[in-house]
This record gives sequence, C-alpha cells and structure tokens, in this order.
Amino acid sequence: MILVTDASALISLATCDSLSLLEALFDQVLVLVAVYEEVVLPDKPQSARLRSYLKDKVRVVDMQHFIYLDAFADDGETQAMS
Repeated sequence: MILVTDASALISLATCDSLSLLEALFDQVLVLVAVYEEVVLPDKPQSARLRSYLKDKVRVVDMQHFIYLDAFADDGETQAMS
C-alpha cells in the first residue's frame, strides 16, 4: 500500500522519533512537493530530520488540469487529494 502523507502527521512522527513506523506499515511512503516544502522550512519543528527522511520520497503532481472544490485545503492537502 502507498501512503501519501501530510505535514502534521510527519511532524508528529518525527517529534516522537517514530518515522520508522511508516516504513513498517506501508510499502511506499510518498510526500508531495507542497508538503515537503512546508515541513523543511528552517523554523518548522523537526525540519532537518524530515529533510533527510524525505529526500527520496518527494513527488510532483501536475495540478494544471484539476478543478479545486475545497477552498479550505492548503496546497499539500489539495495535491494529496488529487
């Protein structure tokens, strides 16, 4: 099973030193560019740890042809749903 994760879950697991749980539970862990950029900001908790963990897991989603229906989702959430 593939996991496309969001920022809150990644930051929480990194804080608890539990990112390895994702590898144990899922065949593949992916993060979209918007989420990656959010969690690796220098002022974000666990940014260095997440930058290292996610370096080979980042994927790009072409959002050009999608219709946005949720005005309250941020970029990462919208990419993940797409």
